[in-house]
Amino acid sequence: MTTREPKRLEWLEYAGGEQTWGWVETGHQTAFQTITGPIFEFGFPDAILQMWAAFLHELVEGRALERFAGCASLEEAALSHRLFTAALASQEGGTVEAIH
Repeated sequence: MTTREPKRLEWLEYAGGEQTWGWVETGHQTAFQTITGPIFEFGFPDAILQMWAAFLHELVEGRALERFAGCASLEEAALSHRLFTAALASQEGGTVEAIH
């Protein structure tokens, strides 16, 4: 996944036989209105501004927008760090690691 094709959704279908990769170009809808709206391609600067707007909205309102996912919480960030740390230890040692 890169920022080269931000609207591309890719998937792998596998049911024990031959694997099939698929993709589709999706549209986009921003959580917060923009000056240009949908007439221009959504890019990295737009994504940063949307993240800032989402953060500030949650800071002021105390909740996420109802129709979009909220910002990651501190607990979710800490859990992802524990998960990735366990994955690295598992790969290095060939072991199963507990996530605390």
